[in-house]
Amino acid sequence: MVRVSDKRERLLGAARDLIHRHGFKPTTLADIARASDVPLGNVYYYFKTKDDIAAAVIHGRDAELRAFMEGCQRKTDPRERLIAYLEMPATSREAIAAYGCPVGSLCQELDKDPSPLAQQANTLLATQLGWVTEQFRAMGRNDAEDLGVQLMTSLQGMSVLANALADPTVVDREVARLRAWLTTLSPIGEI
Repeated sequence: MVRVSDKRERLLGAARDLIHRHGFKPTTLADIARASDVPLGNVYYYFKTKDDIAAAVIHGRDAELRAFMEGCQRKTDPRERLIAYLEMPATSREAIAAYGCPVGSLCQELDKDPSPLAQQANTLLATQLGWVTEQFRAMGRNDAEDLGVQLMTSLQGMSVLANALADPTVVDREVARLRAWLTTLSPIGEI
């Protein structure tokens, strides 16, 4: 017998994948039901609306990002934490080249029709920006906010370009460049 949470998790997994691959708007509840092998009528037992599924996907991505950043926190040096943070795009290079950044793409799509859902998605980028900035601050950088924006802009730009060119080596090259930059960045002062 399938547990209730198994169906819910299958629905969320399918929604997460389909939204990343095709976008939020084109993805239908029927698509999600079909991909998760859950009857369409059962979807409404777990999620009343498509927005409810998207909110759950956003919540799941938030939990995943926070867990990843917590893992990076095991490093004692903030520079090493930032370098560890670059593993996220490095290990997702193929998916980024095929579909873009799952967070950045979702935020960009949802922002076209501002809604509470768009605001929820935007917190995913804001959380990452805050964490990255805090690492630069822990390095003693008085330009930590600018460096945080620079790093996040590089990662999002890398994702857009890798996706537009369908080229995962764009991710490889930019991650390598960012690692080198972080390694040579002086602990205190301006760029």
